[in-house]
Amino acid sequence: MLSEIVETLIILWAGKDISYYPTEEQKNQNLKLLRNEQWFKDLFSEHTELFLKNKKLRHFIGAVNPQIILANPKKKKRFEEDLIYLIKIIEKHQK
Repeated sequence: MLSEIVETLIILWAGKDISYYPTEEQKNQNLKLLRNEQWFKDLFSEHTELFLKNKKLRHFIGAVNPQIILANPKKKKRFEEDLIYLIKIIEKHQK
């Protein structure tokens, strides 16, 4: 179930299928860009370990284009909601 959710979110936000695998550099660069946003700073500080270690979450972060998302307030809000939803599902599966 988690894989299907991540795949759907990657297709929705990045226009790529799950076989697209971003590099560690892409993942880290996208995290760096997102951390300029206050809402993301709060989320990152609360879930730092997930953002640094969870492969599915990192895959999702690396696959998206944060510049496009952050430039549009509606997309930014929706992305924030989707990211929070994904984190909740990941945490549920880890229990």
